Amino acid sequence: MRNLFLASVCVILFVWAAACPGLAAESGETQGDPVSEITEDLESLLDLDELQTGFQEIAGESGFSVRETVTGLLRGELPFEPRELPGKLSELFFGQLRRQRQMALQILVIVMASALFSNFVRIFDSDQIADISFFMMYLLISTLLMRSFLDMNRSVVQTCGAINRFMQILLPSYLVTIVLSSGSVTAVGFYEITILGMQLLQTLIVRALLPAINFYLVLLLLNQMSGEDCFSRFAEFAETLISWVTKSIFGIVAGLQAVQLLVAPAVDSLKNSAFRRLAGAIPGIGNVLDSAAETVAGSAVVIKNAVGIAGMLALLALCAVPVMKLLACILIFRLLCALIQPFSEKRMVEGIASISRGAVLLLRILAAGMSVFIVSLAMITAAVHGG
Repeated sequence: MRNLFLASVCVILFVWAAACPGLAAESGETQGDPVSEITEDLESLLDLDELQTGFQEIAGESGFSVRETVTGLLRGELPFEPRELPGKLSELFFGQLRRQRQMALQILVIVMASALFSNFVRIFDSDQIADISFFMMYLLISTLLMRSFLDMNRSVVQTCGAINRFMQILLPSYLVTIVLSSGSVTAVGFYEITILGMQLLQTLIVRALLPAINFYLVLLLLNQMSGEDCFSRFAEFAETLISWVTKSIFGIVAGLQAVQLLVAPAVDSLKNSAFRRLAGAIPGIGNVLDSAAETVAGSAVVIKNAVGIAGMLALLALCAVPVMKLLACILIFRLLCALIQPFSEKRMVEGIASISRGAVLLLRILAAGMSVFIVSLAMITAAVHGG
């Protein structure tokens, strides 16, 4: 309410200044560009310092600045150098590979020792001792794999929480620009669906799907403990259910956002057109009011688009490190499976491959949670052009 009140005051002051141009001339003051002035007034409503402070508290020293991105976009400048982007992404990816290198070497050494010892024992026709040695090595490797997977799971949980907190910070300022550029109906619809996405992210993804992935991974690891295939169908069912729920969350939020953007901006446009026709009929100041409303709406659209793009880039910056970490782990575990397959037991290979499958599900969930809000911001940025 405070931001809406300040916005209304800015509009009234601008209309009053435009309707009384002689006052500035009589006092000897010079008038600046009205579009630039109203843009600066609307930009002051966003409180970019608060946005930047909140983002830094969430992301730490990520190197991304929300304030600089918004101000750069308002000047028509890209917030990053496109030629430097591939180098930064590759540096981030290989940095995560180096962090996982020690764990991969430990698993490789244990697998090689297990294969060597098992084959040596079977020379003396001692299958029981070979099975015992396999179980001991498999439990040791499973401990290392679970520790690595829990670290990935914890990273995804923290990132989902960071996404929710950032959207809570971004929403108030962004809704002001939507109200001024389109109308209250569009702003309320976007707010309600975004809150729904945040609740689904917190309840279904963080509290239901991520624990379900842990259970799925335990099933895959236990399935290799026995010589028979006991839990693969149950694990397949869990994987299918997780994939369906993940896709449903994205489809529900994106679908509702698309439907409300087909209706709400048209309603706001009709209301704004009626208001402008009514204001334009006022003798003397009707044309001034109409011009002022168009100027405010046009400036608000520019600022709204800049804030929306900055929000999408901020979400990508929040998710860059965990996404690269998951990609690096998937690559390492699949490379390990390829290296040990010629000499290791099939159950050992399948156990390591199960961690890769779990990491893929984590990546899908993180991508879905990030895409829900990025797509929503992209849709509202592209659909609303002012009334």
